[in-house]
Amino acid sequence: MNHLEDFGILCGRLGLNRDALAGCTDLVVRADEVFPGACFLAVRGARFDGHDFIGEALARGARAVIHDAARLTPLPAPGVTFLPVADTRPLEAALASAFFGYPSHALRMTGVTGTNGKTTSSVLIAAVEHALGHRTAVVNTLGAHVDGHVTRFELALPPPARLQRFLRDRRDDGHGGVVLECSSWSLHLDRPAGVAFDRVLVTRLTRDHLDMHWDMQAYARAKWRLVEALGNSGKPQRHLSLAASFPAPGPVPHDVSCLRFGLVPDGADVWARDVSSSPAGTSFEVVWRGRPAGRLRTNLPGAHNVENLLGVVALYPDLLEVRAQGNKTVFDGDLFNRIHIDGRLEPVPHPGGVHVYVDYAHTPDALEAVLRTLRGLHGDRVVAVFGCGGERDREKRPMMGAIASRLAREVVLTSDNPRREDPEDIISQIFAGCDPGLARVHREPDRREAIRLALSRVTPGDALLVAGKGHETEQVFAGQSFPFDDRQVLREEIDRC
Repeated sequence: MNHLEDFGILCGRLGLNRDALAGCTDLVVRADEVFPGACFLAVRGARFDGHDFIGEALARGARAVIHDAARLTPLPAPGVTFLPVADTRPLEAALASAFFGYPSHALRMTGVTGTNGKTTSSVLIAAVEHALGHRTAVVNTLGAHVDGHVTRFELALPPPARLQRFLRDRRDDGHGGVVLECSSWSLHLDRPAGVAFDRVLVTRLTRDHLDMHWDMQAYARAKWRLVEALGNSGKPQRHLSLAASFPAPGPVPHDVSCLRFGLVPDGADVWARDVSSSPAGTSFEVVWRGRPAGRLRTNLPGAHNVENLLGVVALYPDLLEVRAQGNKTVFDGDLFNRIHIDGRLEPVPHPGGVHVYVDYAHTPDALEAVLRTLRGLHGDRVVAVFGCGGERDREKRPMMGAIASRLAREVVLTSDNPRREDPEDIISQIFAGCDPGLARVHREPDRREAIRLALSRVTPGDALLVAGKGHETEQVFAGQSFPFDDRQVLREEIDRC
């Protein structure tokens, strides 16, 4: 069955005029992306309603408009076909996938979800895929990575119409695969629906986004939707790499092979032993179902990156088998020794011998993992600067304060995207969890001043961590976004020292 036949069947099932849509040049959900000949799909979103922008879409040359029947009584518009349906939102993914020719079926599709480590894992997977000879694009929190160029979407994972167009473009320009980082909220909103996955990696689940999902059970169910999508993808060989600690809310789908991974053998098929870590990186031996499967080396420090690498290699059981037999694979050599990920324990040079890092850690588990890594490298000489986001999970704030005061010598509490909350209120909630008997705790809501204060408190050999924003280049305050890049601010303030 070819693309147009599939598309025709879908249109018939949805009650849409196939001929009107087959003549359209594009399918878009944003009016400002309409070009002459496009079909505009008016979708109700959380903040905006596409029906309010139909006039703009028509002015820009839309040839067809798909809309909720209850939201619009079309006015005569020469050359424009109006196609009413009960609700546009649930049909966006299926319609977009069919319109763009089911591109994911022609690509090696890998999905990554979990709480922490998603972005790092997506970069590591792409490195493996390239080493295997597959030209691979990545869509993650840092943007869309295509042949060394990065384009930032408005959302980390775009809505189905934009995502399917991106996949179509990658298929048509000769890519072999795409790696998609899928947050719990993108899965809740079905953004990856219509994508046929070959493999899925699920990292460990820890506290985050409970302002959206209410409890950990709902959070886990949102993540598990990616595993269910893998089970329904129809791809001939499907594989799941699953953190052994993940509280799976359901069984692994039938006909999906699965390897569980973890730092220790408990419940894991793939684990690590003989871990060695230094400022230059980490090495460890991989154990696969009780059999040694060679050492891995990476420039990425910390136990959390050991776990990230275990999750990635567990996606490739055939390569683990080769290594267990004593033979070399693409995992050997320098494959994982040249990894750079913006805002993930990213070093910032300091001429005075201070070890300065910027990291995206914004959850209790992530902050603890990064601080433990730095303590392992630099002892108890760690100074931490961080805050908590406004209008997000409030219960994690004192937890993060307790973690920081336990693992850092000094802590500077500051603002991190306070949004419409009072920064001082957020800092007070973090401070409530701190133990001043364990660490000296400072409060400075101005993030630049907080960084300046922290720099004044370090001496050669100390480590300074500025956590929470990582790669981000804006600070969101009182409903507005202002330029702010921790790395750039650090460079400026270090130059002033």
